[in-house]
Amino acid sequence: AAESAGVLIRVSQTVMRSSVVVFVFALPQHCDIAVTEVDAVQSSILFWPDTVSKRLSVVMLDDVELTASSLLVSNVKAYASRYRGFGLYSIGTLTLVGGSSLYVRYCSFGGYKHLFHVNVLSVRDHSVFALLNNTMSSGTSLLYQCLEFGVLEHSVLRMVGNRGFVSNAIFAGDSWTVRESSWLDWRDNDVGVGAIFHKSEYTSILIDDSSVVTLTGCKVGSTGLSEPLLSLADAG
Repeated sequence: AAESAGVLIRVSQTVMRSSVVVFVFALPQHCDIAVTEVDAVQSSILFWPDTVSKRLSVVMLDDVELTASSLLVSNVKAYASRYRGFGLYSIGTLTLVGGSSLYVRYCSFGGYKHLFHVNVLSVRDHSVFALLNNTMSSGTSLLYQCLEFGVLEHSVLRMVGNRGFVSNAIFAGDSWTVRESSWLDWRDNDVGVGAIFHKSEYTSILIDDSSVVTLTGCKVGSTGLSEPLLSLADAG
């Protein structure tokens, strides 16, 4: 990412009709981005050049890297008239490094399949990825992870206070690695009769003995696991 004394990007108090906010590749260091108070109605599929992405999405991240930066998506109300969209959609690799943060909070989504669909997620070096107090009227998952997932080097994945009629809070499609004093913080989520965690047959989980998992106050139909999460991990 380019050196920067500080870049501010704001998308606020906006009405969107079949539109998308897109961020691409490495953003400047010390960048502060906020997408707030957006009302979105989407009825047509969006075609993003040079990708195979053809999805209804409010925010799209294409191989985004945040370095000592923040991205906030807050108070977004979105409705898709064609089901199977992703509220937030990250293609390629989403990287948070150097104390960066990505917060999605107080958003509501209707007609979407996943609240946040991420292909590869890397959160490291004191960074935070958080979904807080969001709602989905229906759908498959709050967080859908397609490929690799890593929370490393004193970093945090936080899912707190989310609710919705979804099949599972988290879908893990591939490897999960949590190590080097990192934290999975899952508290007070309500997915009705859905599962808190669903893993595919290809999912492997590694949580080292310096890291922590907090799972309290969640209202779920099942854990989605045939055995305790930590017993599935290579360590922990």
